[in-house]
Amino acid sequence: MFGVGFYAMLTVLAGLMVTAFRAPDPVFGAALKRWIEQFAVLVPRMFCALIAAGFCAKLLPAEWISGLLGKGSGFFGLIIAFLCGLLVPAGPVICFSIAAVFVKAGATPAAVITFITSWSLFGAHRLFIYELPLLGFNFARLRMVSVLPVPIIAGIAATAISLIITIEMLTGR
Repeated sequence: MFGVGFYAMLTVLAGLMVTAFRAPDPVFGAALKRWIEQFAVLVPRMFCALIAAGFCAKLLPAEWISGLLGKGSGFFGLIIAFLCGLLVPAGPVICFSIAAVFVKAGATPAAVITFITSWSLFGAHRLFIYELPLLGFNFARLRMVSVLPVPIIAGIAATAISLIITIEMLTGR
C-alpha cells in the first residue's frame, strides 16, 4: 500500500522530530503547533479536492479524455493539455487530482506532463493574486512570453524519452 517514498518521508520526519525534541530552545512545541495549523488548513482542502477529482472522473467521459489527450492525439493533444493547464485556477491538490483523472482515462504521459507544466508556469490564481499586484504587468508579460513554449517542449521531450525507453526495452538494451 505504501511506497518507498512514504517510508523515506517517515524517516525524515522521525529525524526532524528527534532533532526538534533535543533542541535547547522549545522548538518541538512550536513545530507541533505549526503542524496542527497546517493540518487544519490542508486536510479539508485535500478532502474537497479528492472528492472533486472523483466527480471529475465520473463526469468527464474517459473516451472524451483519451480521444483528446490519449494515444493518437499527437501534437494536438499537447496543445489541448497546454490549454487545460492554463485554465485550472487552483492549487496543486486540484491540479494533480485532475492529472490523475487524465492518467486513469488514458491520457499519454506527454499530455499529462504538458498539462502539469502549463499549470505550473501559468497558474491563473498565482498570476492575478501574486504576480500582477506584486511585480507588475510588464514583468508578468515578460515572464509569460519567455516561458510560453516550455510546456509544449516538455511534452515533446516526454514523447521522445518514452520512445527511446520503448525502443531500448524492445531491443533488450
